[in-house]
Amino acid sequence: MRMATAVGTLFGLGLSQALGSEAWVWERKTNAFGERREVAAMLVGYLEEMCRPKALNVRKGDEFKAHQKALRQKLLECAGLWPLPERVPLDARLSDPLDHEWCTVRRVAYQLWPEVYSTGLLYMPKQLAEKPAPAILRTHGHWPNGNANAEVQKSCLAPAKMGYVVFSSTQSHYEDLPLGISHQTLMIWNNIRALDYLQSLPEVDKARIGVTGCSGGGLQAQMLVAADPRVKAASIVGMTCDYREIVFAGAAHRACNHFPNIMRHTDEPELSALGLPCPVQYLTMNDWTRSFEANNYPTIRKLYEANGLADRLDCKYWPTGHDYAQPKRERMYWWMEKWLRNKDHGGPVAEPKCKPFPVETIEKLKADMKGDKGFGQLSRLYAQKAGGPPKLASREDWLAYRQKMRRALEGLLGKPLTRRGEAKVVRTEEADGLAVERVLIPSEGGILVPTLLICPAACVGRLPVVIACADGGKDALLATPVGGVSPRRDTRDRDVPPTEMARSGALVVLPDVRFTGEVSLRAMAGLTGGLLTFKACSPIGEGNPASFDGAWQRNALLWGRPLTGMAATDLAAVLDYVLARQQADPDKITLRARGGAAFAALFAAAWDDRVGALDADFGGRGFQKRNAPLVPFVLQHGDVVQWAALLADRRLTLAGVPPEAGDTAWLKDAFRAAGNTDGLSLRP
Repeated sequence: MRMATAVGTLFGLGLSQALGSEAWVWERKTNAFGERREVAAMLVGYLEEMCRPKALNVRKGDEFKAHQKALRQKLLECAGLWPLPERVPLDARLSDPLDHEWCTVRRVAYQLWPEVYSTGLLYMPKQLAEKPAPAILRTHGHWPNGNANAEVQKSCLAPAKMGYVVFSSTQSHYEDLPLGISHQTLMIWNNIRALDYLQSLPEVDKARIGVTGCSGGGLQAQMLVAADPRVKAASIVGMTCDYREIVFAGAAHRACNHFPNIMRHTDEPELSALGLPCPVQYLTMNDWTRSFEANNYPTIRKLYEANGLADRLDCKYWPTGHDYAQPKRERMYWWMEKWLRNKDHGGPVAEPKCKPFPVETIEKLKADMKGDKGFGQLSRLYAQKAGGPPKLASREDWLAYRQKMRRALEGLLGKPLTRRGEAKVVRTEEADGLAVERVLIPSEGGILVPTLLICPAACVGRLPVVIACADGGKDALLATPVGGVSPRRDTRDRDVPPTEMARSGALVVLPDVRFTGEVSLRAMAGLTGGLLTFKACSPIGEGNPASFDGAWQRNALLWGRPLTGMAATDLAAVLDYVLARQQADPDKITLRARGGAAFAALFAAAWDDRVGALDADFGGRGFQKRNAPLVPFVLQHGDVVQWAALLADRRLTLAGVPPEAGDTAWLKDAFRAAGNTDGLSLRP
């Protein structure tokens, strides 16, 4: 590294040295990236690569059946429903009936899990030409007043007039993602149990049940077709599209569309066809489904044709807004008649004039909910199933535990994209006896990690390495001490600035891993709109800066790549770069982090034995407290303390670990089992 004459020249006019604290700060113009737009373009490029549609391969016969079975299990795993929950008694309770001209309407409460109930509306025809009769499960979306909405009522009353038993399940939302509970956990199981309820009715033919819904209801219909082979006909309205149609850089689509890990395995079009040989109808319009007929339907048609089922598909586009208006409903009636009654009317079936009940009349229908503990009971049930950490009595116990947890960690964080590109040194300077290098380090999929390296200008031999990260990025670390142990001291010091660490004889590395510092998501605000190369059929805009973190969090759910996993990948890339340098001592690698970045550091160190020591301050955060970075399913394996046990053969300093994050006495036992009793240090 080359020398410079003064600190003031380091990285240009934007850099200064704060008197007394030796904290260095600089303006954005001196960052490794020249402009914010460069960061935005990089992250948008990553988003587009992660959203690339998954191919729907045309399979037939036994090959398709084997794929169908495997993918159905993957879907249920992603939804937190594998193995399927126990089918507890439905314990159905019905309200008093509302009397309609040709049917009665009752609210039904039915049990999903122990002490967890849902409700729906049962439309029972007064006269049934067929006994048992076909049935339709009518899933509804995010319409005002839910299934009390007048248009939703019409789509239930009309089939009841035609002699169908109709059940409109209630769309409910609940998620507790650290336990693996997403909105789809509740919705899919709710509708599977709704099928159970319909099949329990003596008036219903168990082999002739169809499902239809629009928007969020279309999503439910699609997922039910994919998950349950009992569906004999489906009409999916205003829903199916490539996931990339509903994924944006600065704003998120409806939360129930985003559930964990599904894009690791498939895309929406394949899910919609996973029920083959089930006849499926797609009704599309001027929303995110606008391009489905041209882009997706032909391949689905080839799949059905390859299996001799070409007549079991229908697709119709309307140049309308996002709705389930009467013409669409009438085409759905034709489809149900064709496949549930073997009556092909040759086209749409006219909807009889339906007078829906006033919304308040439907909403006043109450079924007995005694014993229902609400959807929060789901979290308690899933937590009980997860259990607690095992007893580790020997090093062999600990090694087996570490191997198991590492396998789990790989599944939790997902597989990175291929790393590409070379490191780019932006500038190298010297000042006050320190050499400083600003570099862009390649990580997965074209991501570059802006990093600052500081070490003594006149270093001889290999230096211990300190890699430090924080939520505010390297700027924050230069403005405040990073804490921990000065490399050339034996005493613990929580107030060691990065510059002093370097002067003491360390190679100090300050990376802005995703999504900190220069690559923070809010820094992208106002810049992403013109960068997307894919033009979505129904763009929803960028949103305000505060929406970016939430949008990426929801998108990362679909990808199966939590933001913390991305940051951990960046740390691994930084470590690779640093260890390729001659002045880095590979046997003396310390990783330090605080805040949300501490979780990425914990996972990176837990996976990578090259990290000899971890010093992490969690600031009172933990997965059990639900204030940690989002990692779906993580609590099925453990909280901070359990993951920290993977470092029981190294030096570990933990600070700010809340009591809810695990028993530190158990962690001490893990270090004892690993033969490293003195390796653990705990701080408030």
